[in-house]
Amino acid sequence: MTGLVIALFISTLAHGQLVEFAPIQHQKIKSLSLVDQNSRILQGNTLPFWDDFSQGIDTLKWSLAGASYTETIGLNAPSIGMILLDGVDVNGNPYSVSEGDQGETDYLTSKPFDLSTLNSPDSESLYMSFFWQAGGRAELPDESDQLTLQILNSQGSWVTIWTQLGGVGLDTEVFTQEIVKILPAWQHSAFQFRFFAQGRQSGPFDSWLLDYIYLNDGRTATDIDYKDRSLTKTNELRIGEYGAYPFVLLEGNQNGLWSKIQNEFYNLENRFRAMEYSISITDSSTMTTTPINLNTPFNPVPNALERRIFESREFEEIPMPENETTLEIVSSITSGDGLLFEVIAGDTTFFSNVNYELNDTVRTSLPLSDFFAYDNGSADYAAGINQRSGQLAVKYTTPSEVYIKGISINFTNPNQANQAIDINVWKDLDEDPIFTREDLIAVKEAGQEFLYYSLDTNIRVDGDFYIGFTQFTNEFIHVGLDKVNDSGDMLFYNVVGAWTQNEEVRGSLMIRPHISIDAPFEVAAAPEENIRIYPNPVETLLNLEGSFSDARVFDSFGREIFIERQLSSKGEIVNFNGQRPGLYVLNLTTEAGIKSYRILVK
Repeated sequence: MTGLVIALFISTLAHGQLVEFAPIQHQKIKSLSLVDQNSRILQGNTLPFWDDFSQGIDTLKWSLAGASYTETIGLNAPSIGMILLDGVDVNGNPYSVSEGDQGETDYLTSKPFDLSTLNSPDSESLYMSFFWQAGGRAELPDESDQLTLQILNSQGSWVTIWTQLGGVGLDTEVFTQEIVKILPAWQHSAFQFRFFAQGRQSGPFDSWLLDYIYLNDGRTATDIDYKDRSLTKTNELRIGEYGAYPFVLLEGNQNGLWSKIQNEFYNLENRFRAMEYSISITDSSTMTTTPINLNTPFNPVPNALERRIFESREFEEIPMPENETTLEIVSSITSGDGLLFEVIAGDTTFFSNVNYELNDTVRTSLPLSDFFAYDNGSADYAAGINQRSGQLAVKYTTPSEVYIKGISINFTNPNQANQAIDINVWKDLDEDPIFTREDLIAVKEAGQEFLYYSLDTNIRVDGDFYIGFTQFTNEFIHVGLDKVNDSGDMLFYNVVGAWTQNEEVRGSLMIRPHISIDAPFEVAAAPEENIRIYPNPVETLLNLEGSFSDARVFDSFGREIFIERQLSSKGEIVNFNGQRPGLYVLNLTTEAGIKSYRILVK
């Protein structure tokens, strides 16, 4: 689908569609040293001011109201990392529940500057430059929408000094640079500036992107190139088709599967520059580093204002880690970039708050854990279907026989918690699932991305297999979608009784299989005839009847839950009132040993 939609308007869509939803909100806060924090809190913002967001959002420079951080929504950015302005707040909620409401949405506001001490030449040569893009991978703003830049004057009023309207004539793949003069009349001891978007307030529509903001004196209206070379993307690395790979399958299977590592540089200076690049892979558990490229010259020499994709050399394998780990992929350029400086009367002054070297290195991760994944770990968008009894499935391929011990899914809409689903595993989509179990979309804990569903049954697969779920609602169930890696051809859906291979949505749906070489679960005997457990699923009170000496309850993370229990005439009653819905495990100690039973709490 080329258009982006949100759940508020889903009811207007025909049943049976696979739909892509608008961006997921992210906040990456820049890490700061204690010394830096203390000094800058006292000073506020100072000239020269520069932020390319390559390190995340610097909360000592900015105040945000709804604006979010992204590395993937913008296209052909000046450097990695940018700010997204759209129609939802920091929690992803629309500013209005009314479809027709228009108005101001997200804000990005600078912390104050003291500009009262600028002398006349500096005051007359103060300019601010920035890059903007309409839409990118998100939705293009309409003709009546706009991006606005304002300054706070000495009377405490916000004054508009620049605007940009939306419309189909804008190129969604180009970042445009603007430069605006900050007039002496606007300069005072508590100067601020802010960007904000105006458009539909009912969802993540009408999207604008901002990057590479620079404010300084001593400039002219044509001062729009910089002594800076930047990396512009996350590193791209795959093993086979995957962005995460099971550690137990790596040895003996990795040879020849690794892709080249890819990134892109952009020369922001209006002159050529000889440069080199280095790429390495580090085992984060041992900090052992494997160089892939070391000080490799760019050939030909990068031209002025050139943007170029570059790749590592081919490599067959990496040293085998000792245990499960995460690989850190590091790409860097050696470009001569450093601190901004100026030379006056033979004296050189360096400005530590403008360090062009910061965007010369990009670090990304590739897990070697217990799961396969096409995604890169972060949901950029979401996708789903709107059909009761509809099914979504993702295809995976294992090089040897394994057991599926669990499935993790990134459900992105917290309002859909506690809905029932069936977790499914298929060997062949033309046949019935080889595993089905009713479960719930649980409430996520703070910072939790994925929900993990333990299968509690030994499911053995080899070659191709499929994992996913069946839904029991006509509403769209939102599943995270990674837009960096496109494995859309591995996504299948069934909304009319027949399976369809996805052709509408580009990206990787965030549904992962967790595997093991050995059978993960003991084969439990059937419940003893004298033990009864009911009702299951349960809402509040669970009856335990029969001969057992102890009962213990564990949540889906394996943590023991101590909840109210009381004796009954035939055993015990366990009170689940106040517990989160989801899957629990009940262990009963009997004469035959410990018996485990799955309990679904609604």
